[in-house]
Amino acid sequence: MNKAIVRKLLGAAAVLATIAVVAFAGGPAYAGQNANGSIKVSPSVVAAGGTVRISGSVDPQECPTSDSAIPVATDALFPDSFGPATARDAQGAFALNYTVPASTPAGTYQIGLRCGGGNVGVTASLRVIADPIGAPATGAGGTAHGSPRVWTLIGAGWLLAAGVLFALRRKLTRQVL
Repeated sequence: MNKAIVRKLLGAAAVLATIAVVAFAGGPAYAGQNANGSIKVSPSVVAAGGTVRISGSVDPQECPTSDSAIPVATDALFPDSFGPATARDAQGAFALNYTVPASTPAGTYQIGLRCGGGNVGVTASLRVIADPIGAPATGAGGTAHGSPRVWTLIGAGWLLAAGVLFALRRKLTRQVL
């Protein structure tokens, strides 16, 4: 085989590997969503004492926009299980910044949503950790707390593509000789 064909094959293999990694790395934009509303917590992992953004929406036809959105969870996360009441815009969207109490035990918490005195039927997960996310960098890379999974998957995909390309190159070199 000539070098131009080998280069085209290697380029096509790299493109296919990238497409596969991106296709399998995607995930839902909202942790909880249904026809009546949605809720999202960002970041989804936080140290006790850290701040998260809780956002989402409640359909104005299901709950008038004059009613507040109220996040709910256990007493460890919200006093009396109710988070701060938050105003909604004309489309029913809301957003609030919430500081997780420093006394919150490490664990995963399900945050629900209430509006107009009833449950909306959506939940989002928040994982509280005991150690701070902003700890000194020690070279843990993709295994560090808060590291997006998508970057780990993209890196693994490129390593896989490199291995395939290396094996293909060795095979083509043997055929030329």
